[in-house]
Amino acid sequence: MKTNTSFEEALTSINRINGVKDAIVAGLDGIPVGKIDKNTSILSASTVAALGAVREMTRSIDYGNLEQLIIETDFGKIIIEEFGKEHIVIVLTESNANIGMIRVILKRSVKEFIDKAN
Repeated sequence: MKTNTSFEEALTSINRINGVKDAIVAGLDGIPVGKIDKNTSILSASTVAALGAVREMTRSIDYGNLEQLIIETDFGKIIIEEFGKEHIVIVLTESNANIGMIRVILKRSVKEFIDKAN
């Protein structure tokens, strides 16, 4: 399993994007990796539950595999993507963030992380 440092290195390019408030990694068990506080614990657990529900919805209607989940609020967006086989990455953005750029860099960071793990 990867160390916290490896996850942090993978998220560096995402956190540098203008408009990104934070990017965290969580296990599929809902426990955050790295910084653990009340907010990341709640966010991680809630995100894993929501991801599971949406994944089940796409399967039940035979609409393919879930690649990414984007939640839009009046404060910004939350982008969720699987990060390897046992983790997810959660990106919190400001409302004016360049979502296209974030998605491209997120995909690239996840791919690079997986390639290094193999």
